Amino acid sequence: MFSNLNLGVLVTLFATSVYSHMAMVQPCPRLSPNNPLCPAGDPVDYNIKNPIGTSSAASQPLCKTDKKTSKNVETWTAGSTVTVKFQPNGAAHSGGHCQFALSYDGGKTFVVIKDVLKYCFFNGQKYGNTAEVLSYDIQLPSNLPSSNSAVFAWTWINASGNREYYMNCADVAIKGVNGGSYTGKKLLIANYGPGTPVVAEFNGNYESGIDLLNSRPSITVNDSGTSSEPGYSTMVQPGGRSNDYSLNMQYDSYGYNISPDYVDNGRCRCSCDANGRPYIF
Repeated sequence: MFSNLNLGVLVTLFATSVYSHMAMVQPCPRLSPNNPLCPAGDPVDYNIKNPIGTSSAASQPLCKTDKKTSKNVETWTAGSTVTVKFQPNGAAHSGGHCQFALSYDGGKTFVVIKDVLKYCFFNGQKYGNTAEVLSYDIQLPSNLPSSNSAVFAWTWINASGNREYYMNCADVAIKGVNGGSYTGKKLLIANYGPGTPVVAEFNGNYESGIDLLNSRPSITVNDSGTSSEPGYSTMVQPGGRSNDYSLNMQYDSYGYNISPDYVDNGRCRCSCDANGRPYIF
């Protein structure tokens, strides 16, 4: 028989676990303990609602794990409409910015196919934790490439509370254009450790972070699992230098562009951090 103290602790833990953050439930995300239609026997994370990082540190890899589910959880057709659902009884942190994206290279890079900005989980500006919207219909682009190993991602930059980044991913197959490609905005990763931009707590200003979202570069993905940013002949790695000398771009160890081309009298001609260094998305 539980003591009153133990019972109180259990009640508190139960309330915290029920009312903590948000998580995707459909399509079944990797590590989900919440969907009986998820592949049986796959590993689960009972803290799936937790963020993968904060503005000060990344606590988990993108997608929470780089391990795929034992089988694809959905097969989608390019041009069709799919529904993404979220677990109820979460803390919606007054909304924020949600991005829905696809990866064709195993989760290394993502192209955005839908944004729900400012008021994600709500019908408008509202301060509170009780979500009003728990599902979104997404029209898949008709020219998506085919793939048997695509990764669908939901990410969320919360409006209120600690500066966090949330991400769940699902392994899906896509019936689309064989040999095709798709170009869209590259996923913004923010509040995910010191090497990423910080979107400040909104405090009623729902334009917070919109400048970063509007400046996302375009990226092209294809069914061969490669991706590229239009206008760039090569990918530049953090700490390295482009081998396309017409770009003359240099990057520090955090992935910031420190090229003279991008700095004008100590000020950037692009989105910058507090130290005047341009962000790389």
